[in-house]
Amino acid sequence: MLINISSQNTVCLLFIVVKETSELTTPVTTDPKKNETTPYHHGDLRSALIDASVELVSNVGADAFTLKDASRIAGVSVAAPYRHFSDKSELLHEVTEVAFSKMGLLMQKNAAGQELGTIESITAMGKTYVRFASENPQLFRLMCENHRGGPDINLEEMFKENAPSKNGKSLIDFLEIKNHDINNYALAQNAPNKGIACFSILLKSVATFLDRNGIDVQHTLKIATPMWSIVHGTAFLLIDHKFQNLTLSIDTDDLVERATRYFLKGLLLEYDETGRI
Repeated sequence: MLINISSQNTVCLLFIVVKETSELTTPVTTDPKKNETTPYHHGDLRSALIDASVELVSNVGADAFTLKDASRIAGVSVAAPYRHFSDKSELLHEVTEVAFSKMGLLMQKNAAGQELGTIESITAMGKTYVRFASENPQLFRLMCENHRGGPDINLEEMFKENAPSKNGKSLIDFLEIKNHDINNYALAQNAPNKGIACFSILLKSVATFLDRNGIDVQHTLKIATPMWSIVHGTAFLLIDHKFQNLTLSIDTDDLVERATRYFLKGLLLEYDETGRI
């Protein structure tokens, strides 16, 4: 198709459109030594935007997060994020995944010094959870709010699918009770999202604790849920400064350690007395 452009204004308009489009796709940077602008090509745009968004959320929180500010920190154009993310929420979801990954790695690292399935190892995980929230309050709030597709993922159903009565499978195999390497754990590595992966580290530890004490691992989720509730509540009480209503100083490491010990030792006493969970 032939297009006859004779108007000078039309030519100028076309030049402006082409120029603006070029600037959207090729950010420019200024070289202070040469005092001139040069095209900037990002090697890994997606990762750079996620890293910039993690930094931004950490500093200002998810409510104040904007794609414009994330692009500025990453050193790219305001249109660049749309090459990889459809909108702000999709990018924030990736920030959530990164945050859960970091928390999970810290939980594994801090529990590695203790024997898996002991009160001490489970306590170490709980302390790590609360400490992560304390050191990253804005990220932690986002982690607890942003769960795309979360309602479609039900751990109870996953447990039922791996019950002994179905396909000859076993929760002992599913949770890899006999594998004491907390850093090499299939459920944590292949979970549908990083939040489930992070929680699965606690599940494996609780299941191992139950197995060590002669209790059916079918109760793993039933026991792990209130334990998670304890540290989760502690974390929010801490970052919301609610403990100040009770005391001017609070040792959350001590709180988590005592709560975990009371809960698990009480569990064992009740099981010994009644044979029930």
